[in-house]
Amino acid sequence: LVGEKNTSIWQESFNPDGKNYYYISGENARYIYFLDQLELVEGKIFFHQISSAGNVKSSSAMLGQAIKKLGNYDYNEVNIVDVITTDKALVFFLRWKDGKEKKYVDFMVTMTHHNMLLYPTIIGEVSEANLKDTRYSHWSYSGFQGDNIYFATKNVQEKKSGWAVRAFSSKAELTETRFIEGPSAQFDAVITGSFGTTGRFYLNKAESSAGQLLRINDRFVLVGQRTEGANKQIESYTLVNAKWEKMTSAALSPEQMKKAIILNTIALNEGIVCTLGANSLFLPYTSGQKVVHNKTTAFTPFNPSSVMIEALNNRFAVSLPTGSLYFDTQQLNKPGNVNFEFIKK
Repeated sequence: LVGEKNTSIWQESFNPDGKNYYYISGENARYIYFLDQLELVEGKIFFHQISSAGNVKSSSAMLGQAIKKLGNYDYNEVNIVDVITTDKALVFFLRWKDGKEKKYVDFMVTMTHHNMLLYPTIIGEVSEANLKDTRYSHWSYSGFQGDNIYFATKNVQEKKSGWAVRAFSSKAELTETRFIEGPSAQFDAVITGSFGTTGRFYLNKAESSAGQLLRINDRFVLVGQRTEGANKQIESYTLVNAKWEKMTSAALSPEQMKKAIILNTIALNEGIVCTLGANSLFLPYTSGQKVVHNKTTAFTPFNPSSVMIEALNNRFAVSLPTGSLYFDTQQLNKPGNVNFEFIKK
């Protein structure tokens, strides 16, 4: 809301139904949301939407009715896996377990920001048998570009291991289907969670995955853990002309290699942020640029861009086109103004 202006005045209020509420935001997304809950209440989700102009709208999404349009699914048996905000829509990512067929069906309901209309669609499915093989995985949200919302799953096609990718519009229309072959370097199967202010982070969802495919702006990036001899490292790649090019890597410490640490990742405009327990890494997209090492705190998931700056302490950091904007979070919950510091790049 402040941007690069010297001063800005903004005051809005909303009343959550419960004690806890969930802040949902995303890189390059112009709307943020506060959800009252992360489970369906009589088929509904209650929320508060804040636009980039600072205007607040409070309403509810009738997910139960949208789910019924997809077939014979009981919304009481459907689990919310993730909630993401993109540039054009709020996305509810859901999963249903078919006990009879022994498979999982992944689908989503999008809610366009401007008119709050709901659009459901099935993303894909995976069998319980395939999930026992590290070459396969559940579908997961990868990112967005403009109106396209990307999902990916580990898969095998023509004996080649990689990722099946599907993109949908904000109105849940299928816009792209492709298969991306994995790099020659093999990633380790590790437990991956979610990082940043999405539903999956609050729900503490974690699963096994050998590499994570992410979409940011006009590029696909890949991040994962690899083992070379007695050493382990986190590596990132970018897809250029259907070929994976290595960007950066960071060696894990002996202590990190001994522990089963959950690898959390998020793609920012400047690079990839990873957290491994008490430590955070920033992997720039530019090859040869310094990898930044930081400490993970309870504050880190709510301000992942702060990982880009070493020893940031309590300052909230936002990266803008011409510089970086900071403020000390200790100013919050006190009367008076919040003072920002702008440092040009």
